[in-house]
Amino acid sequence: MLLLERDDLRDEAAATLRRAAAGEGSLLVVQGALGVGKSTFLEALSELGREEDTLLLRAQAAAAEESFGLGVVRQLVEPVLAAASTEQARSWLRAAAEGAPPEVRAIAESGLEAPWSALTVQGAPRWLAALVDAMAGGRTVLVIIDDLHWCDAESLKVLIHTLACRGGMRIVFAVSVLTGDVRGNRCYVHDVLALADRTCVLRPLGGDSIRRLVEESCGAPAEPEYVEAFRVRTGGNPLLLGALVDEAQFRGLRPTAAQAPMVSLLRPENVRQRLAGFLRSQPDHLRRAAHALTVLGPDSDPELLADLAELDSAQCAEALRVLRLAGLVAEDGWTLSTGSLLRDLLEESMPAEERTAMRSVAAELLHRSGHSAELAANHLMSTLTLPGDKAVDILRTAARSALHRASTRDAARYLRRALLETSLTGPDRAGLLIELAGAERSFATAASLRHVVEAVPLLDSVRERAAAVVRLGPLLMDPSAFRVDAMMREVAEELAASGTKGPEERELALRLQAREHVLSAQDPAHIAEAVRRFEQLGPHPSMDTPGERELLTALMHIVFVANAVPAARLSALCARLLEQEPPSFEHVHSTLPLVVNILAASGQTEGAASWLRESHRLAQHRGGDVEQAIIRAEQALVAFADGQPVYARRKALQADALTGPETSGLPTMLVAVLAIVALNTADPALAESILVQYRRSAGNEHLSALLHVARGTSAVRRGELRPALDHFRTAGLHMERIGWRNPVALPWPSCVALVHHRLGEHEQAKAAARQEVEQARAWGAPTALGRALLALGRVSEEREGSAILEEAVAVLEQGTNGYELCRALYALGSHAETEPARRANALKRAQELALECQADWMLTRIQSLQSEAPPAAVRKKSRLTPSERKVAGLAATGQSNPEISGELGISSRMVEKHLSNTYRKLDIPGRPSLAAALAELDEEA
Repeated sequence: MLLLERDDLRDEAAATLRRAAAGEGSLLVVQGALGVGKSTFLEALSELGREEDTLLLRAQAAAAEESFGLGVVRQLVEPVLAAASTEQARSWLRAAAEGAPPEVRAIAESGLEAPWSALTVQGAPRWLAALVDAMAGGRTVLVIIDDLHWCDAESLKVLIHTLACRGGMRIVFAVSVLTGDVRGNRCYVHDVLALADRTCVLRPLGGDSIRRLVEESCGAPAEPEYVEAFRVRTGGNPLLLGALVDEAQFRGLRPTAAQAPMVSLLRPENVRQRLAGFLRSQPDHLRRAAHALTVLGPDSDPELLADLAELDSAQCAEALRVLRLAGLVAEDGWTLSTGSLLRDLLEESMPAEERTAMRSVAAELLHRSGHSAELAANHLMSTLTLPGDKAVDILRTAARSALHRASTRDAARYLRRALLETSLTGPDRAGLLIELAGAERSFATAASLRHVVEAVPLLDSVRERAAAVVRLGPLLMDPSAFRVDAMMREVAEELAASGTKGPEERELALRLQAREHVLSAQDPAHIAEAVRRFEQLGPHPSMDTPGERELLTALMHIVFVANAVPAARLSALCARLLEQEPPSFEHVHSTLPLVVNILAASGQTEGAASWLRESHRLAQHRGGDVEQAIIRAEQALVAFADGQPVYARRKALQADALTGPETSGLPTMLVAVLAIVALNTADPALAESILVQYRRSAGNEHLSALLHVARGTSAVRRGELRPALDHFRTAGLHMERIGWRNPVALPWPSCVALVHHRLGEHEQAKAAARQEVEQARAWGAPTALGRALLALGRVSEEREGSAILEEAVAVLEQGTNGYELCRALYALGSHAETEPARRANALKRAQELALECQADWMLTRIQSLQSEAPPAAVRKKSRLTPSERKVAGLAATGQSNPEISGELGISSRMVEKHLSNTYRKLDIPGRPSLAAALAELDEEA
């Protein structure tokens, strides 16, 4: 099977035998790298000789018999003598003894033993020629010697003398030599090779032959990925390939793409032994060079190789030449070329101490010679122990390099290795911990927080401690974890007591205050203090520095949840603040996501969608999973505020998909967003699952309230109204306990009202609903007020209820939330006191909005109330409204938002809303994809 791609050479060997039959003797030399199939080719030549009825004389030279005089010559003739009859063997020996010295004739005439002890270097060739001629009996003679480079000197001398006379003989000599073996330069071996009439160089197998061999072994077609795994591992070397195929068959691997990775785990023992034997047979400097090449891998060059293997220039050149000729090193480079299997086996054959020492030295050599620090660090990562402080410096430099290319996981991997064995203490260790925390915050928030908490006490100055604390975003902190809230207060108090009033200290103090406010937002006493502090800032608070903006955001968050300041005032401040912050994924490590939350709660999302799109684009290129997850959650909030619940749900689930065990689950903000979106897309079971899964509700009153609302909603669906009412009231107790009175945070009173109404407890229902309406009027955002009025209208009797629903519709018409308007119109259309004409118009408008929002659950309800037939099936890509199509068409031509606003006579906010809806409906990331998407939509039409 391994004779694939050798047909031409076999045909040429057959022609050589035919010429020898005509009296034209020759010497055929077969050369090739280790395992390339030299012995197999000679075996095929032997079969050919048998087919041609030649006298076959074959010998296998070996290292163990190199000092055994005439050992190879004896291997050639003794098997033939032993196989012949006694009379036949005696006649051949007598014929060979004619003309020989007396002592040779005496031994030959005495019996069957060949006269080896009496043969001299001068007499042996003539005696051997006579013996072979007698044994041949007129047939062509085929002499095969495998691994000629191991042949003993006496046999080589006899061979040289015999070859000198081959021209008129009916004989073919075929010998194999391992290319590059140092013994190939021995004088007698060199003399034999110099007499070659034809030299065949065997090469590795190509892709088609590899595939054929794999499939024949498996007995079934092999998938390309499976075949490619063998090519990569063996480089087409027949020895490696055959052994690996047999091992795969023994292990029961199937020739499928799914099983391809398993090929890299196979280690055929016969290849390991063959490689070990080859290396043992080589000089020490060549073995060191092979090990150094294994360690350096693709980054090897002659200078590095010489330094790592401790070779002078001559030894390095010889080692490269020998290994290259042997097929172990690429012909045009300085790296191992026979596939990854050989490299793995070479590395595994190295003693552990030697491998560790070489990798440590290689790391320092690579770093010192200007190679990538990460390349050097990868060598250190493979050592059992680090060699010293220099290794730690290399790992830290590699981590900075990894962060520069936005690979936070690689950076953390280097720093964790450095931290594991470093002897650094005090501030030096703290610096390493803080670097590690900075890398981990993008994908492992709990680990990041733990390392900051460990580092802070080790730092010398309070300014350093404050800088370490503010590296972490407050939204990613769990106040109870590692007593981070207490630590933060201590650092803030130390900084205040230090008396230093420089700009840097002021910024740190502001950012510490911001974090303290966010972490204490569920403490009613702290809320009262924060409201006073916010009012002290006045109507035009300073936003010049990041610290000022972070503090203002934290205070706005508290007055928002406490419902202490109207939406109009807060949204105006948030809009100003967002204008001063360029889009960046780094904003998730500050208080800025709370700005997006307030804008969404106010229904004032103009500009936020595009700001978040750009932030997410940057996060995809430079950020980590945590940054992308939080931005997805922010996008979900904006989409929900704009009346796009399906789009909001999609973004929320994308955020959830980016988190897992390594990220320590979702931050609190993400858990809340996911739960709220699930509740408002008619999926309370998902909300409950999320809240229970991340187990954050135990220490967080808001999440506990959300969990009770989710369980209450599920209970309502099951018809368990009293348990549902208990859950909703418990949710209200949680919210009142922390002083969160904004219905946007959790509209629990309307949940209570609707259950009372279904229980026939109308006065309690209206009281609860009026409570939420009162809170919503204080907040002043159309969506919150419209939602509260909707609940009040549903629990109010007769015309009063209809009038309140009309008010809800009118309020929601002022906002941007088409989904809430759809709900209100549906409630109005289904109310018993609504006039028929108004009913029809309300349901028609509600249907249009349900289609636009892709709210299938609302569409089903609406259609059940309509007398006309349901509309045609909605296209996979939702239709754009005329206004959206007009704005999108102008944007696709390259016009800016202000230009579109001026041409159409609409506000910039409306342009932004139409474009956001268009991007969502067409499922495109933004303006660059708009022209192509519109063209596709036109083709569908």
